[in-house]
Amino acid sequence: MERFTGLLGIILILGVSFLMSNNRKAINYRTVGVGLLLQIFLAVFILKTDTGQAIFQWLGDSINTLLGQADKGAQFVFGSLVNRDLMSRAFGSGNDYIFFFKVVPTIIFVAVLVNMFYHLGILQRVVAAIGKVVHWLMGVSGAEALSNVASTFVGQVEAQIMIKPYLKNMTNSELMASMTGSFACIAGGVMAVYISLGVPAAYLLAASLMAAPGALVISKIIFPETEKSETEGAVKLEKQKSHANLVDAIAAGASEGLKVGLNVIAMLIGFIALIALVDLGLGHIGNWIGMPTLSMNLLLGKVFSVFAFAMGVPSADIEVAGALMGKKMVVNEFVAYLDMMKVKDTLNPKTIAITSFALCGFANFSSVAIQIGGIGELAPSRRSDLAKLGFKALIAGTLASYLSATLAGLLL
Repeated sequence: MERFTGLLGIILILGVSFLMSNNRKAINYRTVGVGLLLQIFLAVFILKTDTGQAIFQWLGDSINTLLGQADKGAQFVFGSLVNRDLMSRAFGSGNDYIFFFKVVPTIIFVAVLVNMFYHLGILQRVVAAIGKVVHWLMGVSGAEALSNVASTFVGQVEAQIMIKPYLKNMTNSELMASMTGSFACIAGGVMAVYISLGVPAAYLLAASLMAAPGALVISKIIFPETEKSETEGAVKLEKQKSHANLVDAIAAGASEGLKVGLNVIAMLIGFIALIALVDLGLGHIGNWIGMPTLSMNLLLGKVFSVFAFAMGVPSADIEVAGALMGKKMVVNEFVAYLDMMKVKDTLNPKTIAITSFALCGFANFSSVAIQIGGIGELAPSRRSDLAKLGFKALIAGTLASYLSATLAGLLL
């Protein structure tokens, strides 16, 4: 029965999008239909066919092997603090993992790889090739296709850098689609962090690939195109090299990775401490009103449990999954994934799969500010448009992730 509730989930997600639409008569149902079919094809290929499972199992194993090389650099610097066997013998099996010594080296290593591939022009060519396919299949403009595909490889603002020459004159519908894609996808470097936490790599890869067409589907329902785009055809990718040579690119990547890693650590300390403070206050309020278990998790679980149920999450895990989904939107996906991995042994495998998809994306309140500030810096004249579209794009990005999760739930 839970599998078929996913059909309700698809209807709910598309229905909410339709109700939010600012021009229902202008919706391009070819774009919506092809995008859904593309998502379904990817989901079936990745999750149900032997070939797809073999390919993505190989990709997942390859990524794990690749990221494992970051441990070599970390061991040279931090020594036994990175060796989980030694740490387990010294401090017990529950204390063998120090987040800083595992995650920050991984981020640095991935930042180095991204800078290398970008400097060599490999990353841009891959993004441009996939962007042309999405543009041709879905009938969207070249700029928004390129931006959405780029969002599956790089960060929220970095994806928009690839279409910087077009930002100034993009239609609001294109801008909405680009923002939605950035909310619905995750960067390769961030994906590496989640994998290092133990989130299944195959689910993250599938969610990231499915998010690009899903974001276009939802954004084109909520904000359909009514203007003429200057990039109706495929766009040319700007070939810019910001580093003198490959060594310079590697060094810059390491430096940038360290900054990102430290920012992640600072963010987690701040947000987790803030959640503890909120829970402390809610606990006192709960004691006064006869609800001693009152907490942020409880409240978020109640609010988002409707979506968790509609996605096909097993009934025993609905409130837990709902709390994780709510925490992802209110706080961020880092904290949500951390909490999921803490309770993974108590969850149904299907819950882990659906929730892994649902949490995969940058759709949280702080990301609205990141996009307005970051993209606004690239195109100052569009800052007011970005501010107007920000919250709507946040909801659209969230719904796009939920759509991928629902399709995955139907197949698992």
